[in-house]
Amino acid sequence: MEWLDTYRLTVFVPEEALEDFIKAVSPHIPSFLGHYDHVCWWSERGTEQSRESPQGKIERVPSVKFECSLPKDTNLLERFIEERVRPAHSWTEPVLLVQEQKIMKNK
Repeated sequence: MEWLDTYRLTVFVPEEALEDFIKAVSPHIPSFLGHYDHVCWWSERGTEQSRESPQGKIERVPSVKFECSLPKDTNLLERFIEERVRPAHSWTEPVLLVQEQKIMKNK
């Protein structure tokens, strides 16, 4: 059994912006998991709560958790975030989570 070292990128996206975000980002997800490309996952609707500043009011927005995996290459990850994810995201300061993971390589 062989394992691939990867990064799992999680991004919370407003529900209304999800389709545009997927169209902008998924063609650029590296194909490294066999014969598949555009590989990504998203959850059902959740709610994002935030307040821009202490003077602002608390807002709640329907959002979706989007995830994709990338080969464990820090330069690739940073370029993907700066060139693809941030420009495609509708929020000024999107929430980005990165985890190191292993994915089982299929034959």
